[in-house]
Amino acid sequence: MDATQLNAELMATLKAIPALGGRIYDGYVPEKLPTDGAGYILPYVLLLSGITADLPQERDLTGLADTTVHDWAPQTNCVGPTPAHSRTCAQYVAQALTNTRIGNHWLKPDADAFRVATPLIDNQVTPARFYLPLSWRLNTN
Repeated sequence: MDATQLNAELMATLKAIPALGGRIYDGYVPEKLPTDGAGYILPYVLLLSGITADLPQERDLTGLADTTVHDWAPQTNCVGPTPAHSRTCAQYVAQALTNTRIGNHWLKPDADAFRVATPLIDNQVTPARFYLPLSWRLNTN
């Protein structure tokens, strides 16, 4: 299974989270976002994912990369107009993705990744918004 397929399955899983109403973006966020009656953006998720890598610890005596096993490390940024909204969004995402099956493999929180303790503010956009990144890991070995 290649990264395109993995990404498509992960996007489908995220889009199925009822509370987010399908507001899932792959790699970029459009300039115009849905808002509520007061003009605040509605919570959304930005998926950042790349291609798969090999698992160096799985190499044989040749030391060559094994093209039959892969390590995939996507990230979700859970975004809302307030810290509380981004935390709630992150809880929905964590519930939906933790130990979910993608292809024939299990997606798990990335234990080695940088952990953000509190939502971060993005004041480079108007209106400002808060995001909480969650890192994930999927190994195909």
